[in-house]
Amino acid sequence: MTTLRKLSAPAASAAREINKVCRRALAGRDILPWRPFCVEEERVMSISTETLVSRQEIMKGKVLHVTVDTVEIDDGQGGEKKTAVREAVWHFGACAILPVTDDGKIILVRQYRYAAGEPMLEVPAGKIEHNGESPDICAARELEEEAAVTAGELIPLGYVYTSPGFCDERIYLYLARKLHKGAQHLDDDEFMNIERYTPQEVEELIADNKIVDAKTIAAFEKSRKYLRI
Repeated sequence: MTTLRKLSAPAASAAREINKVCRRALAGRDILPWRPFCVEEERVMSISTETLVSRQEIMKGKVLHVTVDTVEIDDGQGGEKKTAVREAVWHFGACAILPVTDDGKIILVRQYRYAAGEPMLEVPAGKIEHNGESPDICAARELEEEAAVTAGELIPLGYVYTSPGFCDERIYLYLARKLHKGAQHLDDDEFMNIERYTPQEVEELIADNKIVDAKTIAAFEKSRKYLRI
């Protein structure tokens, strides 16, 4: 079974032109030095779906919930259903905020990341405290706690999944503008420096692999239209 995906206007126009050439060639009106590949519409295979059958609880911590799940796979093509085992990590999600000062500087924080084994330069960010907490509230809280500023304007930039192959963590991205001085409120086990960079400097740090944090890169790229680059 296949499903049809609507082509963009330029792609549809190109496909129509290709089909005209194909029809002329096949009718013998044109001799082409190449064999035409005729496409009426782009076709894609149906996407499979997976349904939970059973779950083994491995660990439930303050931040993560780890399970080993047995799932039933429907291939979307009417084939025989199969089962598979999925190791999964569940997370309430998080927010990441790219703060921009009135003079166009980007505020980043530098902190040691135990799992990565090195200090990292990142946008202010933090986890959603409980299932159902608004990402907007989380973003405003984490911005002041880590970057010591509040935002007169908080612009949603969508979200990204960090590692969808095994984890459901969704990070909501924001651009913060019209900043006002606040107070940093770090947890007892948090230590971080606040640093400021121009957008051009951030771009260079990413290109030079000195910023390697995925949420920071995603927030920067999604903020481009608002930045002075």
